Amino acid sequence: MNETQPIDCVWVPGTNDRVRLKLAGHVLEYRLSLITKIFGARLLDDLYLRGRTTLLSSPQQRALLA
Repeated sequence: MNETQPIDCVWVPGTNDRVRLKLAGHVLEYRLSLITKIFGARLLDDLYLRGRTTLLSSPQQRALLA
């Protein structure tokens, strides 16, 4: 099934290279470099300007987060 799911993404307070992702009730922390490799650099626009963004993730992208 090719179902996209939203992932909320925010900065980890006090860092400039770590983000928190909230997906299906789970909160996970990742390095920003890994997230940009998986979802692309465009996510940085809202993240830098607003401090948060919502990503639409494919099953393949979610598998890379595991």
